[in-house]
Formats: sequence, structure tokens, C-alpha cells
Amino acid sequence: MPKTSARTLVLRPADPFDLIRWLARSQSDPRKAVAELVQNSIDADARHIVVSRRRLRGGPALTVRDDGEGVLPGLGREEALRYIATNIGSSRKRSLSPEERRRLVVTGQYGVGLLGFWSIGRRMEIRSRVAGSSVHVLRLVEDEPRVALDELSVEIGSPDTFTEIVVTELHETGSRALSGRRLAEYLAAELRGPILASGVEMEVHDAMAKGTAQKRFSVVPRRFTGEPLRLAADLPVAGFPSIHVELYLARGAERPAIQVSCAGTLVADDIGELHALDLDTPPWVGCELSGLIDFPGFTVPPGSRRGVVPDRSAEAFARAMIDLRPLVENELRRLERERRAAADRHVVEELRRALRGLRGRLPQYDLPPVLGSRGGVVSDGPGAPEPLDPEEAAPAELELFPAGDLATVSIAPDPVEVAPGHEHRARAEARDGDGRLIRRGVTYRWSMEGAGFSLRGEGARPAVTAEAATRPGATARLRVEVEQGARTAAAEATVEAVEPLPDEAGFGIPEPHLVDAAGETWRSRFDGRRWEVNQMHEDYLALKGEARARLRYLLALLAKDLSQHAHRVPGAVEASEDVAAILALVERNLRGA
Repeated sequence: MPKTSARTLVLRPADPFDLIRWLARSQSDPRKAVAELVQNSIDADARHIVVSRRRLRGGPALTVRDDGEGVLPGLGREEALRYIATNIGSSRKRSLSPEERRRLVVTGQYGVGLLGFWSIGRRMEIRSRVAGSSVHVLRLVEDEPRVALDELSVEIGSPDTFTEIVVTELHETGSRALSGRRLAEYLAAELRGPILASGVEMEVHDAMAKGTAQKRFSVVPRRFTGEPLRLAADLPVAGFPSIHVELYLARGAERPAIQVSCAGTLVADDIGELHALDLDTPPWVGCELSGLIDFPGFTVPPGSRRGVVPDRSAEAFARAMIDLRPLVENELRRLERERRAAADRHVVEELRRALRGLRGRLPQYDLPPVLGSRGGVVSDGPGAPEPLDPEEAAPAELELFPAGDLATVSIAPDPVEVAPGHEHRARAEARDGDGRLIRRGVTYRWSMEGAGFSLRGEGARPAVTAEAATRPGATARLRVEVEQGARTAAAEATVEAVEPLPDEAGFGIPEPHLVDAAGETWRSRFDGRRWEVNQMHEDYLALKGEARARLRYLLALLAKDLSQHAHRVPGAVEASEDVAAILALVERNLRGA
């Protein structure tokens, strides 16, 4: 087969204005078109920008006026305006390096932003003055290839340097989207990065607002709310500018989303919209994250300025996000741990508030040792004075069914744990044949068998003291004999020396320690000095999502465990467990009603 010579051709449009028309029509959002005009002002280092909607020459008009350096300030006004009219698709900003673009907060690079006025109105004028020169104007008409260049008289009091864009004959549908409040809110979100970075002051004036409606609005970018993720501000991307990361956990937000921008210009309201980058999965969506990720290396469609072109820069961005994922997930786990810890502290405070005064109301109950620093104020310190006889402390009550004859006696707690150099109260509980507590008419005789311990006081609640020289681990036997007339009963308990509590400890309502005991039936229990709650029990799982229901459930469990610890009589454990089960069932039913 004979060889054919290869030929090189140059692409050329059949009608250049057709390309201009398609570029102009690709911008369908009038608000975005206004944002492009405002962005040009920011790129020109403007310090103050005013966007106005008003009536001009009998019809609605939109103006954008700034005090920036002007259109191509190095050229004469006629030459500068002629250049931008005859070089559609070319921009001096394109020659800037990525670092220069980021430092200067410059985003435009295609030279087509002005064409967006087609989506706003039919006619546009660009008025420009630099360093006290004459004022020149460039007039453009929608869908017309020819433009007009003219010189205007200088108005009295006109600034030496300014640029003003005037769009007239506004399209009716687009005009409604450009009302003052809506436009101010849109610009604040769309241009958040450039506004914050440049410090420009921006206002929207709406002289067409009806009646007494507000007519002036400051454009103030919203600050992201929520708990910040502790991440490096800049994420390196091989061969491209770094990614700027600012993420927050916005718990309970209505529509949390991570915005994506390119050198400050918003290209996606939600990172999940960039489907080609495969970022519509957790943690980027569905994890209550909000904030902003900015990548100056994106290639952005020049017309719509929305979305990104899936090229090498987008691929590099996606790879960098894979590296960022585990860091974000670790931060989410940290914040969840902190949330749970704060919730637990709040639960302890609520438990202690709900049971305030329990020790005075029911002095026969031994409260466990707790640390006051974890959950609030403890109810009693180690040396808090209290009467040795519960009859002196217990409130007077009318006994409708007085206890009968003495049948049994028990000692609580068992064992009696006391630190060397400290004392702890023991309690004798005399009961009749039906298990009712006998409060009066009985006498108590206490004795101790073992070295290193002593007794102080008489009655139902003597103090057991461990001498300072007693070593932790030493034990003794405590005995009580109770008499009621001719009836007697006796009981014994172990006394054990234990390590002293920290100085800040006292005796009060304990902090619940959540335990993963899946498959086990117990709800809660005291394990030594720890109060453990089975967070895998079906009742806890059903109620943990509602704070008040969870608190009531924990109160029921604590009441159960304290009563079990205080009343060591046959059937007490089973009865209190049944009460807790009934209360949990009631809570679940009421919650689902």
C-alpha cells in the first residue's frame, strides 16, 4: 500500500461570533453572571464595590461600580476598552503563576466573564477612568457582533479612578433573582473566599424594593459553624498548587455540605456534585461535615464556571482526597469521643442533681466513693460528720405497718472497706419475719476480731476505724448481736483495709462506666468502686438516643443498685431487677407512643 503524507491542519471556526454566542449562552444563571462582574472588580484590587438595582432611563438597570485599579491600567482608556472587545477569550490573568493567582486572589483567566451579561439584560456599558483621565465607555448589545466605543464627559465629583458596569433592559425572569437580599446572600456565599482574603467591602443597593422594604445590604460572607476539624490548612498535591482545607462538624445542621472552590470561586455547593471525582461517599457526604475545600489547580468550564473538567488536575485532586480521608475519619472519631465524654459529664451532673439530699433522706444507704472533679460536687467528704444512730438522722415517718418481732440481722456493706487512718460506717439492719426493717426497740452489741481495726460509737451505725499503721489488704471480722426482748439475732461481716482515695474524692452519686457486655442480661452493677452500666443491653440501646429518657433509665438503675447494696435480704435483688425492667418497659412504650 503506498504511503500517504501526513498533513497538519489548524482548527478554525467557520464563524467566530458563533463561538462567542455559545460562550455567552453557556451562562444561564444571572446571579453567577453578576458574581463574575464582581469578581473582576476584586481581581482589580478594589477596596469598595457597590452593586445597585435601580431604574435608569425609564427601565430597570443593574450597575457594578468599584474603586479598583481599572481596566488594563497600563493602557490608555480607549486602547484598553478596544483590547477587551477584540480579544474575547484572552486574559492577562492567564499568565499569572498559581501562587500569584492565589496571593492576588485572582480567579478569572478566560476573558469571557463579561459575556455573561447576556443572561442579565440586553445592553451593557463598561465605563472606565484611570488616574484622572477622560471617561471612556464600551457599549455591547446582546447577540450583536458590533460594539461601540465612545468618550463621556466627566461628572463633577467623579473619582479619578473607577470602573462601572451598567446593564440595562434587564430580562424579566432574571431581574427577579437579582433582588437586593437574594443577591447579597448569593454573592456572600459564591465569593466567600475572595471577599475574606481581599478584605473588600461590598454592598448591594436595591432602589427597586417596594415600600418600606430594606434597600441596602452588606455582603458579609458567613463563617462556618460547628466544631473545627484539626487538619493541616494546606494539603500538598504533586505537580499542582496545594489544596486549602477548612472543615467543620456541623451537628444538627439542616443541610451540611462541603463546598468546593477554585482559587476562591465556588465551583460546587456540595462536593458530592462532582460525580466524576467519586467523592459522593462518606466522609465527604452523609457525615454532617461542612466547610470549604479550595484547589487552585482545577480547570473550570469557562462559560458556566460550575463544576470541574475531569483532567489531570482533577485526578490529582481526587488522589489527594484519598490521602485526606483517614485524617478526616480520625478527627470525626475524636470529636465523637469528646461529645460522648461531655454527654457523660452532663449525665453525672444530672444524676447528682436529681438525687441531691439522698444521704440525708436515707442515711442507711452507703454511697460509693466518687471523684468530685469528674462530675461535679460530691455529697459528702471522707470526714463529714453524721450521727451514729440512724434514728437521729432519719426524718420522722408514720409507720402504717409497724415491724414485727426480730427475726434476722445483717451488716452492710459487706465487706466494710476502710483506708488506713480513716473510718467507715457499718450498718446493722434488723428485720422481722416479713423482711421489714425494725427501726426502734432493739439493742446492738458490736465486737471486732482482728488487729489494726477499732470501733467507735454504738447503735445501728458504728464507725469502723483502720489504724494508720494498718497495711492495705489486712482483714478483720466484725460481729453484731441484736436483742429485742427475749429474741436475739447475730451477723458477721469482713472488714478490709484498702488503698486511700485521692484527696479530691468523697462519697456521693457515682459516674456510670459504660461496658460493652453484648449478650449478657445484666443492666448495671457495682464492681468494687465502679458503677458499671451495660450499654449493649436492649433497654439501654432503645433509650440512649433521647437524653431525658436515658437519664431516667440510669436513675432507675442506680436506685436498683443502691437498694441491692443496702438491703441484703432474700429476694431483694430479684425484686429490684424486676422494678428496673418494668420502668424500662414503661419508658420505651411512652417514648414510642
